[in-house]
Amino acid sequence: MEVKEKKKWKFKMPTAFTILFFIIAFLVIMSWILHWSGVTYDGADGATKIGAMGILDIFWSICQGFVDRAEIIIFILVLGGFIFIVLETKALEAFTQSVSKKLGNRSIFLIPIMMFFFSFCGSTYGMAEETLGFYMILIPLVLSMGYDKFTGLMIVLFGAGAGVLTSTVNPFVIAVAVDAAKVEGLSSSNGMAWRWISWVIITGAAITMVTLYAVKVKKNPQKSYTFATLEGDKTFFLGEQQEEVKFTKRRIATLVIFLMTFVIMVVYLVAWDDITNSTAMGNAGEWVNTNIPYLTALIPGFGMGYLVEVSVFFFVSALIIALIGWSGEEHYVNAMIDGARDLLGVCLVIATAGGVGIIMDSSGIQSLVVDGLSKGMDGLNSVVFLLLSFIIFLPLSFLIPSTSGFAAAIFPVWGPLAASIGTGATGVASGSILAFSFASGILNLFTPTSGVVMGALGIAKMDYGTFMKGSWKFILVMTGTALALLLLGSALPASVF
Repeated sequence: MEVKEKKKWKFKMPTAFTILFFIIAFLVIMSWILHWSGVTYDGADGATKIGAMGILDIFWSICQGFVDRAEIIIFILVLGGFIFIVLETKALEAFTQSVSKKLGNRSIFLIPIMMFFFSFCGSTYGMAEETLGFYMILIPLVLSMGYDKFTGLMIVLFGAGAGVLTSTVNPFVIAVAVDAAKVEGLSSSNGMAWRWISWVIITGAAITMVTLYAVKVKKNPQKSYTFATLEGDKTFFLGEQQEEVKFTKRRIATLVIFLMTFVIMVVYLVAWDDITNSTAMGNAGEWVNTNIPYLTALIPGFGMGYLVEVSVFFFVSALIIALIGWSGEEHYVNAMIDGARDLLGVCLVIATAGGVGIIMDSSGIQSLVVDGLSKGMDGLNSVVFLLLSFIIFLPLSFLIPSTSGFAAAIFPVWGPLAASIGTGATGVASGSILAFSFASGILNLFTPTSGVVMGALGIAKMDYGTFMKGSWKFILVMTGTALALLLLGSALPASVF
């Protein structure tokens, strides 16, 4: 009789959706315990009891997450359709083949150049959701040069991520936190010198790590974290490139529209009026709405809109590209649907991530945590305060992945608390904002509650477990470097830190 060998149990990372679902369930159970225990927090009307959430609220919060995260979900679905239509034209295949040939043995220089660009954009204006479209440029490009898709993912995600981590003038981190803190004498210029120094060091470290990985993978593809799917990745992102894909007039036109759409997106999302301290762009948008309503009566001017408006640009570009290589109305509609379908799973994860914040806020657990932590931090010296701020902000950033949402929730309490510690009030307050920037930036490199991370993995066709296996060393180095910079900065004069 043949004895069947028992298969050894092997741990497998649950999907991001499952992880988030159980986090919501855990928070609901915690709300019961805290409610039954009579725990209160300082609310707008004084002491407020923690609210007990229901079992059905687990599912309601996910559905409400679709509503709260509607902008990024719409953007991802439209982007998916847009990308699918572009892929069908083979314009990206022709582009990657052409660039790969021209760069030749110098292809490695693409990594620092592109990462510098993404990091600068992340540091200055918070480039995040806007990066999602760039994966379909970089991943095919690096694959055609002999690297892997993980290299392409890191160039974009960790490039922009390093920039957001070391935000210098990013209004969604620095300006929002300064405004929420309401500390006398504190402005966005406080600590800017050290933030720029930190940006150079962190960006340099990120570029070095990604470049070293890319060199290793090109030398030995089996060292790739995505080696198991390498052939499938080449087929999907590059097509069956047995022959050279030539640049026809239609493909050139498609590529021009493709690239121009991303340029318009980046330029449109920059808050020009805030940078120039004027209302020029807002006024220009209103003038167009009033005087050229046949173009648009609803879309605001440059720097005034967000992802819904950008989705319109991608929708229009998808239609123009479809018209260039017209294959019929039904084919165009099906292509849009197929592209969007590929990213539906990502949208579900993003909505579920939104549900975490909804339960935290609705139950009062978020206010309880912030209130309790702030009371526990009173009376510490500035160095210990900043160190603990960084450590505390890490798990809080997991629960509140939105940087502006985090700042608005935390800094009305944390700002005055930081200002009361030590002799340099603005220095400690500025340092606590840097600690927030570091902690939030690090968590948003990998947290499944981030729509940017999950959107990137969906586009790259990579599961969360593989991503974490390949990125944990990078994240560890970023964390250690950020912590060292924070502690070193705390010893510097307030004029620098």
